[in-house]
Amino acid sequence: MRASLLLVPCLLAAQPDPRQLLRDSIGAIREYKSYQIKSTVSVMMHGGRIESDLEMPSTVSVRRPDRMRVESTSQAGSFTIVSDGEHTWILLTPLNEYIQRDAAALPEDTTRGGMLPGGLPNISRFEKSVKIDGEQILKVGPDRIPCWIVETAYDTIELPDQGMTARDGVQRAWISKLHHVNLQTTFHAILDLSGAAVPVNLTESTRTTSIRFNPDLPDSLFAFTPPAGATQTDDWTLPGMQKPAVIGKPAPDLKTKSLDGADFDLSALKGKVVLLDFWAVWCEPCKRELPVLQKLDHEFHDQGLAVVGVNIDDENSAIEKFLKSFGIPYTIVSLPSTHDLISSLAVNAFPTVVLIDRDGNIASYEVGARGEAALRADLRELGLGAGATK
Repeated sequence: MRASLLLVPCLLAAQPDPRQLLRDSIGAIREYKSYQIKSTVSVMMHGGRIESDLEMPSTVSVRRPDRMRVESTSQAGSFTIVSDGEHTWILLTPLNEYIQRDAAALPEDTTRGGMLPGGLPNISRFEKSVKIDGEQILKVGPDRIPCWIVETAYDTIELPDQGMTARDGVQRAWISKLHHVNLQTTFHAILDLSGAAVPVNLTESTRTTSIRFNPDLPDSLFAFTPPAGATQTDDWTLPGMQKPAVIGKPAPDLKTKSLDGADFDLSALKGKVVLLDFWAVWCEPCKRELPVLQKLDHEFHDQGLAVVGVNIDDENSAIEKFLKSFGIPYTIVSLPSTHDLISSLAVNAFPTVVLIDRDGNIASYEVGARGEAALRADLRELGLGAGATK
């Protein structure tokens, strides 16, 4: 009996911090130079007049720093996302239509923002409890991978933009002990829909069926050739491609430290025209746009323009090395892709430029390197430069 009691602290110590496991799993896949993951997403919604079972097999292929291909199919249709490092294409097969952007989305965030409804909150704010809920060996292709199971329970999640409330939400994640990658997730909640008398039971799961770390992925995989008869359309015009509904709304709060260690408060810039440039060190279109931003900052700074570079997910050492080569004079802040500001603005491609007017409201939201003429036209609308309208 005494020996058994002595073993208890050892067994407890062997279990990792569940919150840290979840945090580590967010960035774990980014440690690999390349990877290819095949998975199946299942969504079941049952209640009232809603009876829907949807299954979406997908393959995600990534080669650092900026090559990506995502292929997904379902009963509702299929889509393909391809990035060759300079451009990203999104093709909806049923319509045979596609869009082209000037820069790739972050590989790990391709389904966040543009392909999802706008206004989704960061649900980590609604966490009620997080715990280790056991261990299990998952069969992934030919491999048997030991995993921790992490269970997260949520308080009621309000989704006003979608006209619904999610309650009794529980998510379980199977995280590889060896690779720290999330290999399987299930989420269950009860949805109360606006105008519906009967709640809907939602069960969503993602199951990895095959995973390859550091495979040799050829350039041809990341080349986009439109299918015969395919039509290119304007960005945000494909079904499911939703530009966030932020124009005219107050800019989100942001209090953080700038890269030089100074306090930064976005709300303190009210009274100025603010240009937020979301970028990453690997993004070639971002680099091409930098001289334009430096020129505009120099020209309009004294007229009330504040340019702020918002780097996403890069290490500070990489950012500092990058900035030294460009001599950027304006404020730079660094945020993780999980930050509330990134979620609220649905930033999932680089560069993304957001203009905030002197009253603190969002006046413009554009994706891609648009060039000097387009940026000057936007600034004129806000009272800066020759021919300004305000």
